[in-house]
Amino acid sequence: MVLSMSRAVYVDTSRTASRTADGKRKKRKPHYVFDGEKIFEVNKLTKLKDVDEVFIDTLFPEIYEEVLELLKRGVKVYLLKNVRILKKLRLENNLKKSDENDAVILSKISKDGFRLLTLQEVEKKDKPWPLINKYELLSKRIKTLKQWIKNDGYDYELKSAVKLMEKDKEEILGKIIEMFSDDVIYKEACRALGVKNSVELAVLAVELPLHLPLKNLKGLLGYTPNKNKGRYNHELRGYIARFAVNLYINAKRGCRNIPEKIIEVIKLPK
Repeated sequence: MVLSMSRAVYVDTSRTASRTADGKRKKRKPHYVFDGEKIFEVNKLTKLKDVDEVFIDTLFPEIYEEVLELLKRGVKVYLLKNVRILKKLRLENNLKKSDENDAVILSKISKDGFRLLTLQEVEKKDKPWPLINKYELLSKRIKTLKQWIKNDGYDYELKSAVKLMEKDKEEILGKIIEMFSDDVIYKEACRALGVKNSVELAVLAVELPLHLPLKNLKGLLGYTPNKNKGRYNHELRGYIARFAVNLYINAKRGCRNIPEKIIEVIKLPK
């Protein structure tokens, strides 16, 4: 009796491997794949054929759909628990940092260093992102148009366009919050911080790897003395910054729901 061996590949993932949502190409960098013998490139994880297990270093929002399709095919996808181990193994093996080297290094890490992704988990992450992207796009356009009106002193009926956009933005906000109405982490965070209807907090609730120790989370977000030499998640850090600004403004306005501990921090000198 011949037992068939499962085929595993190790992937240094890229958030720009595929086309952008509007079809335009950014600076594109492919996913680098190591199959145990050779390294090759793919623009989509779904292009991987005849594989049973896929081990990835990072799960970017831009590749949720690719991972979902693999999971629906029955392919097991494993996510590296702690990306710092890549740097450690690079130093131990005297290797330069490169996507090709990282793909090979992933194959050297014990399976215990990864966690198996589930279909339900990735679906939960993927579902709100089209609405979140639209919400952010509207926010940027509204801000730009308001700035034009303020700077130029002319309306050119832009105020009407802004009102329509703000109406759409509110509708999208309602849909996003509805998606998170049963999310335990989001609800508890809202209660603890005295806020509601926060897109930024919803993103953080679903995207922050809260299974990591606090020390690792600080490194991931650049909240370290040297800001991790700039190698931190700038996108998540941006969401935290925007959420903090909104929390600060609400506290200054005297919002009653914000806990006294947060008020005390806000009142501290710079």
